[in-house]
Parts: sequence; C-alpha cells; structure tokens
Amino acid sequence: MKEEQVKQLLERYWMCETSLDEELALQRFFSGDNLPEELKIYQPLFLRNSKQLEIKASKKLWNKINRPLRMQFYQALQAAASVLILLTIGIGFYTHYQQEKQMDKLFSDTYSTPEEAAKETEQIVARVSGVLKLIQEKNMAKMQDSISIKGSDSIFEKGIELKK
Repeated sequence: MKEEQVKQLLERYWMCETSLDEELALQRFFSGDNLPEELKIYQPLFLRNSKQLEIKASKKLWNKINRPLRMQFYQALQAAASVLILLTIGIGFYTHYQQEKQMDKLFSDTYSTPEEAAKETEQIVARVSGVLKLIQEKNMAKMQDSISIKGSDSIFEKGIELKK
C-alpha cells in the first residue's frame, strides 16, 4: 500500500467512513516494519487493536459464559427466594411489634385516678349485665313457647283420652 493511499484511508478513518476491510488493511500496514516517520505516531493505535484480538478468555470465563440457562435461572430463583424469606421475616417482626404496641396501649393505665377507673368499670359491668338479662329473657321466652301445651295435640291429653 502506498503512503498516499494510507493517508487517504486515515482521513476517512478519522471521519468514520471506512469499512471493516479498509480498517484491517490499515492494521496490516501499521503492523509492518517499514513505516514512514510521519505515520509512526499512529502505529500504537492500530497495533493495540490487533493485540486486543489476540487476547483469549480463560477456560473459567468460557465455562461461566457457556453455562446452561437453567443454572442461571436457578441462581436468580435462589436470590429471589432469599429476598422473599427476609421480607417475610421482616414483616412478621413488624406486625408482632405493632400488635405488642397495640396491646400495651389497650392494657396501659389510661385513668389518672382510681376513682375514674372504678366508675368506668361499673359502667361496663352494668352494660354487660343488661345485655345478659336481655339474652336470658329471650331464652326463657323461647323455652316457654316450646313447653306450652297447644290444644289437643298435647301428649298429655292424648294419654288421658286413651285411659278413659
């Protein structure tokens, strides 16, 4: 390749207008020993590209790259499961803490004096006993309805008729 052609290719290379074949030709030209002095400054650029192509990946890297997709999926699945377990434990601790906080709030002393607490307790006991009385009255009414004797359908009357 002539020096003028190389200069033209370099101009096109700097403008990003060269093809891959032309860039390979430049690499071959700059890998030679008989370079003009003014073009020797570009030699490391093109030799770097050719040296990078000579670098080979280790077997360990190739094994990692060529590992089956299933193995990669299982690793991702393991990571997701770990995150879910940690999240579940965290939520469990949080809800337990919230329940304890709520229970402390319910059973803590909310009255400033014992008289207020006794008065509130009496009111609650009165409400509960009123509800229990209503329930007892309804149950008694149901029992009386089921025991009441209704005309001739009564077992007692039939028994009396049979003996006569």
